Amino acid sequence: MRSLPPDSLHRACTRYGPGRLPGADRPDIGAGCAAASAALAATFLVAVAAIGGETVGLLSSNDGFAWFALAGIAVPVVVPSALVVGVAVWRLLPSDVPFFGPVAGLLGTLGTYIGALIAVTLIQTAFTVLGLSSADPVSAAAFSFGVVAESA
Repeated sequence: MRSLPPDSLHRACTRYGPGRLPGADRPDIGAGCAAASAALAATFLVAVAAIGGETVGLLSSNDGFAWFALAGIAVPVVVPSALVVGVAVWRLLPSDVPFFGPVAGLLGTLGTYIGALIAVTLIQTAFTVLGLSSADPVSAAAFSFGVVAESA
């Protein structure tokens, strides 16, 4: 299988992908956009796999729909988290680190999980404090941790 030359790939990302977003020509913002795109693609794949798993019988009835719904709910939290973490990792990680790409990817993934955990915890705690949920703040935080840990 032939791979695309870097020039063609760059042109395609600039025209059709995240490269057309404002500031994406800067390496750190471009890395954040790439991380957000990867998070969106991974979420989409989880949703498709969940429905496919239920269709072929790998998941019990309604489990596939529950994972599909969870993936849809996760998008507004995971994608911005990945964007922020991607920019931060690109800015903070020294470029002379051996295996920069895999290290940055690992840190980005772990950071996205942590960022999503913080966002979900803050949202759940805000719902509790505002009286929109009957849970106490400690239970809300424990639930948030469980949701993020389950999706990992």
